[in-house]
Amino acid sequence: MPLSTFIDQSKRVSVTVAVREGLEGDTYGPLKAARLANVYGGDKSAIRENATLEDLVTAADRMEAELPDAPETEAIGRSAAAAATLALAIRRQEAQPLQLAGAANEAARRLLAKYSQDFWLAKKAEEPSPRAAAVAAPGESITVRDAETRAGAQFLHKYDRPDKKGVDVTVRYLRQHGAKIRDNGRDRTDAYLQFMADPGYVDDGILTGNPDSIARQINPRIIRAEDVPESYFALQRRIARNQGQGDLEITPAARSQFIEAIQADQRGSLEQWAEYVSGTDANYPDWFKQYTWSSIMHLGSFDKETGKFGRREVDTVAPYPEINREALAYVYDMVKKAHVIGEQIDDTQLTRLLKDGSFGQLYAHAIQEATPDSLESRQEIAGSWAQFNQSDDPHTAQRLAGSLQGHGTGWCTAGESKAAEQLRDGDFYVYYSRSEDGKDTIPRIAVRMDHGQVAEVRGVLPSQELEPRLVDIALEKIRGLPGGEAYFRKAEDMRRLTALDELLASNSQMELSREDLKFLYEIDGDIEGFGYQSDPRVYELKEKRGTRDYAELRILAVERLRERFDAAVAGYRAVADQLEHAPHVTDERLRQIFDAQMEDWQRRGVLEYVAESFMGKNKELHTPVIAPNVLASHQQLLALADKFLEGQPQVVHNASERISHSDRGVLYSQYTPEELSGRVVGGPVRVSLIPNKNAWDNGLFWSSGPAQRARLAEMQSERPNLSFHVPSVLDAVTYWYTLRAGGDSLTGNRLDEKTWIRHFDLEPKAVHNSEDQRPTSCIVSPGRPMLSWMGNTLNDARVAVR
Repeated sequence: MPLSTFIDQSKRVSVTVAVREGLEGDTYGPLKAARLANVYGGDKSAIRENATLEDLVTAADRMEAELPDAPETEAIGRSAAAAATLALAIRRQEAQPLQLAGAANEAARRLLAKYSQDFWLAKKAEEPSPRAAAVAAPGESITVRDAETRAGAQFLHKYDRPDKKGVDVTVRYLRQHGAKIRDNGRDRTDAYLQFMADPGYVDDGILTGNPDSIARQINPRIIRAEDVPESYFALQRRIARNQGQGDLEITPAARSQFIEAIQADQRGSLEQWAEYVSGTDANYPDWFKQYTWSSIMHLGSFDKETGKFGRREVDTVAPYPEINREALAYVYDMVKKAHVIGEQIDDTQLTRLLKDGSFGQLYAHAIQEATPDSLESRQEIAGSWAQFNQSDDPHTAQRLAGSLQGHGTGWCTAGESKAAEQLRDGDFYVYYSRSEDGKDTIPRIAVRMDHGQVAEVRGVLPSQELEPRLVDIALEKIRGLPGGEAYFRKAEDMRRLTALDELLASNSQMELSREDLKFLYEIDGDIEGFGYQSDPRVYELKEKRGTRDYAELRILAVERLRERFDAAVAGYRAVADQLEHAPHVTDERLRQIFDAQMEDWQRRGVLEYVAESFMGKNKELHTPVIAPNVLASHQQLLALADKFLEGQPQVVHNASERISHSDRGVLYSQYTPEELSGRVVGGPVRVSLIPNKNAWDNGLFWSSGPAQRARLAEMQSERPNLSFHVPSVLDAVTYWYTLRAGGDSLTGNRLDEKTWIRHFDLEPKAVHNSEDQRPTSCIVSPGRPMLSWMGNTLNDARVAVR
């Protein structure tokens, strides 16, 4: 069957553009063109469900022969197999490029390895859906929203960010469905941004915070194992020899470990960018998010001698650039002044950089401007607090930003635009320590208020962590401020971690108490600090301890299950009370059931598995979850999630902060209560153990739904005594309530790691004629519960035992 029946004469441009740009991989913009390729893809039924890759390669060859005069077919001429692989990816949402390597040529394999996981976003119906014209109802005009958006869209258009072809495809699609868009670069680009940010259609994660979309954008940007150059391993041998370690043998196992470390560093660096740029802390406009994210993808390491970033190549092993929030705010400030407001910049070098529009050059310049204060200047902690009152006065924002610039705090408030934005929402307090000239001018602590409540407490250490010596000063300040009590736990954690660090400084292998072990290994809860990431001292101390604590930790991991019984009961009550048909079970009866379950777990080796999991590389801790053994409808589950949101104190409750977009019920309504709740067998409750980490170590990571189900079946066959299973949606929601009942605020960092569950055991269902969507449940920053979905490409998984 010729592929031309799949892509007819009037629709072939968008697909071939997607193929060409996918092969070149120059910018992120073409990826969004690829997302839309299938909108113009014709009748998907033209490809047989059982079509093989070879069928499609043959079809692509025919297509090339049939369309010799179309200039866009040059790309397909370069790689007919790439076009076929694209079609297969769109048709089936294939997520395992390596499975296709035998039949596809190198270009096709590279295309799919980089982009196929995002193509599911392009799988939209040929018939208009309620969300088809995502940014306007049919016949309405699409207009830009405010002065900054207009100027920002014009700026992106001028510097081809996003790529023009991606904008062309988007605008053409919107116009086909009745939207009226004026034919100028500014309005076309703004329509594109609105379309990408619409949660009912594309839901681009960098613009909306959608974790599924963010993960799909990050994964293709991580270096592949086969692209790690041999020169890297030669360097490791040279380093080992220079350090007196002799000749290092790079065995296959050692090579894999090196590659995993490289990939983890790259993933972690990109995740930090994505979390900040897409989050509520930065709150940058969409045009700047697009500009930043599309630019970071191409930056290599920063050369301090030249003050420039290298270009990232396919074999670059270095992590992505470190995020400097102060420098990013500086870039935003300068771009906004020059290209949005139209101010004259009294700096010849900066004016040239702004004219070139290169993010990399501007960010490099900003990093050099934001030089941290010397360690000597930070020895003095005596100083004073200054209060900047809530105000719309630009002079107040200039005073605040000006007092921070040049000190390398890493705070985005050092940018005038961000300072003005934050002061509109509340007061801002800064603690300045004394400088050499006797004046209090060195910023060390920031306290930001938002609508009368403490919203942030930041320091100047990496990830904006507070300096341990200044914790008491910060705590004394926030004690008298509304909302400050939420930071007392963080202050206590930092005090305790500092004491432990000092205790182990002289002898890292000294014996620790059980309480200290529980704290250091986060058995009773995460160690919370004031920064954006985990305090690095936690990892450093664990590394120093080595295997010293393992015998005791095995015992503590199992004891923790009994200690979590009360939280499991509270989680059960919170859910059962909202389900009218859930039976009433006394606390005494629940204790009997749980004790019997513990004995059964001991007999079947489940408790040994719990201990093994905590000793493993992933350091999984299991939480007992007592779920009502009933069938809950999709409406009841959505109501349970909505009710959970009401109890999240740090979440702003408005229309934009709802659990998921309004279409969520379209998917969940297609599953039976048994599919969503799990089988009702036995007594009034079911008890399971859900891990607090995703399954990195058991072969479930980065795989398609069918492949994950096959691997789960293997695990069940290999260890049938453990009763591996995917938690149901009802189990997942009960898990949220249980965690919160146990003292976890479920806000801040590491929420996806702790709560993200892909319900890959369920069959895919259509959402507005898109295929292969499965339920996904999680808590997303800053603490919102989400019942959403994801396609056949699944980044990770969570498997429970019972």
